[in-house]
Parts: sequence; C-alpha cells; structure tokens
Amino acid sequence: MRALTRAAVLIALLTGMPAGAAATGEIEAALLKLEQQRADAILRRDIPALRRLMDRYYRHVESRGRVRSKTGLLTALERDEFRFQTYENESAEVQVLDGGKSAIVAGVFRSRQEGGKPFRGRFVRVWVREAEGWKNTFHQGTEIRPATEGCQCK
Repeated sequence: MRALTRAAVLIALLTGMPAGAAATGEIEAALLKLEQQRADAILRRDIPALRRLMDRYYRHVESRGRVRSKTGLLTALERDEFRFQTYENESAEVQVLDGGKSAIVAGVFRSRQEGGKPFRGRFVRVWVREAEGWKNTFHQGTEIRPATEGCQCK
C-alpha cells in the first residue's frame, strides 16, 4: 500500500497534479473497471462475480420502481426471471467522495432482455471501499424516454 501511495505522489510531482488528483484518477480507473466487470456479469448471469461486487446491504431500484435486495436480485437471476441479450454501459462518470472511501458512478446504459425491446436508461450506483475492496451498495436505473409534445404537466 505504501508503494501505491509513493507512486501516486511521484506521479503527482512529475505531472504537476496535486497528490490527491493522482489518487482520485487511480480510484476512477479502478471503479470504471469494476463497472465493466459488473456489466459483463449481468449479461452472463455470473452470480459469483456479482456476489463479490456487491456489499451485503446492496439495494437495486429498477427503472419501474421495484426495489430488490442483493439476495432478491441474485435469486431472480438464478431463477431465470430475466435474461439479457445485451447489457452495456454507454458512458460512466465517477465522482469520488469522502477522501476516497466512497464514490458515485453515473451514466447511460443500453440493454435488451430476451423477447423484449431495446432499453436505454440512466444509472446511478454508489460504491463503498471496504476491507476487501470496492463494493457496489446501491443501484438505480431510470428509462430515458423521448420528450412528449403537448405535455399537460403542471
């Protein structure tokens, strides 16, 4: 761990970035890699990988408002309640919080469930750093719909 800290400081000194910026960049890169692993695991229905990526308090809010726990989501995948033909992040932006102890990843994803229509949505996930590494503790997905003309919204 000290070697990583020294490396971050050295990178910061050589590039002119503040030391915290180098560490933040490393965290962002690590989380983007975990986001890719998560997307791959959802697509493949890789329950052990998803179990490793989620913390015990994980909450999953689907685009239609249904809330599932870690156990609920993994059980639904195991029971084949839904299966994706495609699932990928189009974009993702990382915001590191609390001195690198937590982070928010927000972006856009595309998916298609078997027998379903293509779906495009925004996501927000909260990641927390635990003793065994980064864990996803919260997910919320929201469908992106085209604006409607003549909305009677007040």
